[in-house]
Amino acid sequence: MAYAIVKYNARLWIKHQGRLIAGYNTNDLRSYVFPLYTPQGLLVIQEAPPDHPHHQGIWAGLELDGNDVWNAGSRNLPRHRQEAVEPLHDMTTTVTDTGVQIEHDVRWITVDGAELLHEQRTVGFRATEQFTLVEWQSIFSHPNKATHIGQTKESGIGVRVPPHWETRFGGQIRNANGAVGEQGCFDQASPWLNVEGQAVGDGIAGLVLIPTSETCPWFTRDYGIHLYNPARHHAIALAAGEQVAWSMRVLAYDGTRTIDQINAMVALI
Repeated sequence: MAYAIVKYNARLWIKHQGRLIAGYNTNDLRSYVFPLYTPQGLLVIQEAPPDHPHHQGIWAGLELDGNDVWNAGSRNLPRHRQEAVEPLHDMTTTVTDTGVQIEHDVRWITVDGAELLHEQRTVGFRATEQFTLVEWQSIFSHPNKATHIGQTKESGIGVRVPPHWETRFGGQIRNANGAVGEQGCFDQASPWLNVEGQAVGDGIAGLVLIPTSETCPWFTRDYGIHLYNPARHHAIALAAGEQVAWSMRVLAYDGTRTIDQINAMVALI
């Protein structure tokens, strides 16, 4: 079979044709994707920058009933957490000839153990000659109580790029309309957001973020966070048992691409 999962330490390593393409991890605060490699093996996300240790690769965070479950683990804030119900090595994994899928439940809980929210999470991985693909879906609900997802910029499905992709060091943010940089792309609607930069030596690589649920303007920063966050624009009130789903694809590629070439890649997914 072309794909395999290697269970080692606190990561599930994803391999395609014997080559590492990504990893999925769990710590005491959250589960997240790291690393993520292009087809040529270039690393395109960052695990935990020193000033934002909660920015871990590809991850999710929310404000729930007034509790900050986004910054947890940073700035001496309460250590609310996203507790994986299943231990990492016991999560439901599916390996086929077309990719790998990891499924598990998450309890979003306060430091005191109160359950704020339940999540059904599915993360898929696929490798092609043109790109490596991550597909993230979170289905949020609570079976027994109403839940308030707060309107805040510190929420959503986030991607933290490597420090050498920050705008100061030559990285470039771009959207499907041809706008460039934080100033051009922040709070703008676009079907995708792109970041490109020098990866290793002369190597250039890029990421494309593609929402597949509710669309919203992008939160994007020159210092390296890029965020899909419907809750930045409106609060979400869930009745007991009611669900809301957020999903996003992240595509990692080698080289540089024009807007038309990115559109063509996106169309292949």
